[in-house]
Amino acid sequence: MTDTTVTSPSPPRPPRLRPGDRLHAIAAGSIAVLAVLGCILVVNLVNDPSADKSAATAAAAAAAAASASAHAPAAGASPTAAASAAAAVARPATSDPSAAVTSPSPRVTSQPPAAAAPAPAAAPKHVFIPIVILNNSKIPGLADSARARLEAAGFTVARTGNYQSAYDVPEPTVFYDEGHQDAAQTVLDLIPDVKQAKPKTKNFVADEPLILVVTKAFSPTAP
Repeated sequence: MTDTTVTSPSPPRPPRLRPGDRLHAIAAGSIAVLAVLGCILVVNLVNDPSADKSAATAAAAAAAAASASAHAPAAGASPTAAASAAAAVARPATSDPSAAVTSPSPRVTSQPPAAAAPAPAAAPKHVFIPIVILNNSKIPGLADSARARLEAAGFTVARTGNYQSAYDVPEPTVFYDEGHQDAAQTVLDLIPDVKQAKPKTKNFVADEPLILVVTKAFSPTAP
């Protein structure tokens, strides 16, 4: 029996590119790279305000692509491969507007100024002048009791006596000369038993500017 040796044919060698074809491939790859860079620059200028950074990135990508085309083997150099490499290197990071986190702007509300606290009411101004007290009742010593209360309130009692006049005074009343109404009002403020103040009439002979006539309605002691 005779041994038969089967020999598989060797694969054909890839054809070597001529120098002219290699230059043509490099030129085509460079054109493709420039076209990709032009598109990237236009997009960046329209959408990205930081155009200087994008241009620098694109320039670095162009340099990398040109170096790859110059050193690539003749059999593997192609415009499509060079363009793909340039696009992969030079592709800028796109900013997604939806991914940007915007903090809400502070809300400014105008508040009305706080109302100023009302100033405390000023205490009434009291005027003290000498006063005469006359008793118009049948209660003995009522004028002296009234004197003690008036002096305790701050008045100076000039004298006390009995009221003698045809002019009837039914309730405790303070009579005042013109210009002394404030003093009469002070009597009303400090002695609640005194019910009214009236200007002096010709029925009074006394010269004192303030006369208090007390009746049985006047309490001998302070309430």
